[in-house]
Amino acid sequence: MTILGKYIGFRQSSNRLGELAAVGGREAVDPGCRHGRIATLVAVPLPDTVFHSGPVFDGHRLHDDMAVGVRSGRVVAVGAVDRVVAQIPSAERVDLAGRLLHPGFTDAHIHALSAGVDRNACDLTDADDAAQTLDAIAVNARATDREWIVGSGWTMSHFDRGCPTASALDAVVDDRPAFLLNRDHHDAWVNSRALELAGIDATTPDPSDGRIERAADGSPTGTLHEGAMDLVSRFVPQPDVDEQYAGLLTAQKYLHSLGVTGWQEAIVGEYPGMADLDTVYTAAEDSGDLTADVVGASWLPRDLDRWAIDDVVAGFAARLASTAGRRWSMHSVKIMVDGVVENRTAAMSEPYCRDCACAPADTGLAYFDQKVLTEAVIACDAAGLDIHFHAIGDAAVTAALDAVEAARVANGLTAGRHHIAHLQLVRPADLGRFVQLGVTVNMQALWACNDTPW
Repeated sequence: MTILGKYIGFRQSSNRLGELAAVGGREAVDPGCRHGRIATLVAVPLPDTVFHSGPVFDGHRLHDDMAVGVRSGRVVAVGAVDRVVAQIPSAERVDLAGRLLHPGFTDAHIHALSAGVDRNACDLTDADDAAQTLDAIAVNARATDREWIVGSGWTMSHFDRGCPTASALDAVVDDRPAFLLNRDHHDAWVNSRALELAGIDATTPDPSDGRIERAADGSPTGTLHEGAMDLVSRFVPQPDVDEQYAGLLTAQKYLHSLGVTGWQEAIVGEYPGMADLDTVYTAAEDSGDLTADVVGASWLPRDLDRWAIDDVVAGFAARLASTAGRRWSMHSVKIMVDGVVENRTAAMSEPYCRDCACAPADTGLAYFDQKVLTEAVIACDAAGLDIHFHAIGDAAVTAALDAVEAARVANGLTAGRHHIAHLQLVRPADLGRFVQLGVTVNMQALWACNDTPW
């Protein structure tokens, strides 16, 4: 639950106002701002409290003036002020003074821990153009003696055709390899030292799930798309447990400052720039440092073979069972069906526009054979797992819906809360299928913006 000047996170429930998490904190409200200012969250026990004299949004309806009583971290009374105070006579009273009290926000798709690690490393998210990006990299390189320069956050539209070059990166980092992910983690920018270390040259074939950006002679230019990132990322030292733990706390502090009290960690597994996060989240919960409710989505490998599906899903189910009832729970599975539009890896039903008539028709990348995708979805659904699809192109959206439809036929209507994230392009014929199949639309405004001017 959130008010400006005080934050209290709770897990919403269908049959009660909510269950509070012990993440109370306070800070004075800026009198110059009508709605107050965002406070920094401090992880301290919340005293028994009665909130009054302000509107309350309970997650479903807005109540013009309703008091809310909290005891031992749980909402125990709502209604008229006198009645709530009578139930908790010793409670501290907080006058909302007309400010809104509402549930904490839950982000349904985020990569919090890796983002926190990136913010603590070479963070490029504040750069407004290519020059500022290179300046930030140079500053980071001078400040660290690490074996690799690693970070993320560069923006495709700051570079010609969205593809920064190794030669530009060499100008600021030429003494060691560099591996820098873009802001959506679907592309990596590397320097010449990294390309040499990975043995990538004009003869290196593109992987089945990615593409190497090349010059006219076939030599790599420095941008690696999707699965091609693995060609270099396998050589990049992973952040150690202490760095990951610090990254989680950095991300959590930032998210709490915005009123976000829960989220889905959208990839838990081996992915370029991300280590498996389960150990760190478990340790943070056990120590009491995790003050949010977090769902982890186990990563379904893109090179999955049909014969391995049962074993992989059994591992996911074991994680589900071992985290049941915990603040860090792993009841979701992440399936990345395609890539992104900006680098032409989103799977489309029609070809992308071509630079010239001689260029081959290109409809993007589908990371799974439809039979493998369908069998994996049926198995995950039967195991009681929620399925979190990444699908951006219209062909990918259709493939995901087809797989869910097959699962509904095979398993009937299960309790699985399946959803498709991003959904940049959807066929009109598929719109009604979301309701028919019980699939949640999980859209983000970030994917609705046009950040590619070419």
